[in-house]
Amino acid sequence: MPVFLSTPKSDDAIVLPLKFTGGLGLPTKTIGFMLAVQGVYSMIAQLWLFPFVVKHFGTLRTFRFVLLAWPPLYLAVPYLILLPAKLQMPAVYVALISKITFHVIAFPAIAILLANAAPTSKVLGSINGAAASTASLSRAFGPTVTGLLHTRGLLSGYSVLAWWACGLVCVVGAIQSFWMEESPEPERFRDQDSEVSESELKHETMSTDSYAGRDSISEEEQRLLSLRSSLDQEFDVSTLSLDPIHDFSTPAETDLSSTRL
Repeated sequence: MPVFLSTPKSDDAIVLPLKFTGGLGLPTKTIGFMLAVQGVYSMIAQLWLFPFVVKHFGTLRTFRFVLLAWPPLYLAVPYLILLPAKLQMPAVYVALISKITFHVIAFPAIAILLANAAPTSKVLGSINGAAASTASLSRAFGPTVTGLLHTRGLLSGYSVLAWWACGLVCVVGAIQSFWMEESPEPERFRDQDSEVSESELKHETMSTDSYAGRDSISEEEQRLLSLRSSLDQEFDVSTLSLDPIHDFSTPAETDLSSTRL
């Protein structure tokens, strides 16, 4: 898209429906602003739009809809240069917003479908690794191939060549999506849950018994009980005299009474 936006406009004769060339000839500052708007919208759509759409329509149905809507977008983008000048910029923003909307829905959806299709968690890393490697390979060769097609199209007068090639790839992907099946999420790791060995069960039982027999008295309470026991041993209650004391007079009063006598 940035290459198409920056390609200069062409004065060659237009022969509809396929033979025309050129781009919109936008300055770098305008293209940078468009990409910034695209990035902000991508963040918002990823957080709010994708969960809403998947919740109401399902992951596989949403993914199929995106794949079916992508080819018309690729087929229509090169015709933006044929619009009147006052309609070109709004049409470009509509194309960018549509493209990034499909992008933020398709990539998380395919990640969810891959995760749900994994029989066990042991192969989930391998599946995600293979998917990421394939996506990286496509990102490496995709711009190269489409760049060559775009150059060939500009030289031959058919600027739709690269866009229609991308649309054809999307059509193939949309057809393949009808053979895809969505696995329910609770069944993803059913085999993993049933693969608990007897040794692990025995270990868990022993751990549970050891925790159940543990003394619940805290360290502070044990210290206080030990102190109380030591005091009881030092001061034996059985040796204490319980006889009543009848003489409550003070020593001074006793001496005074003896002197008077």
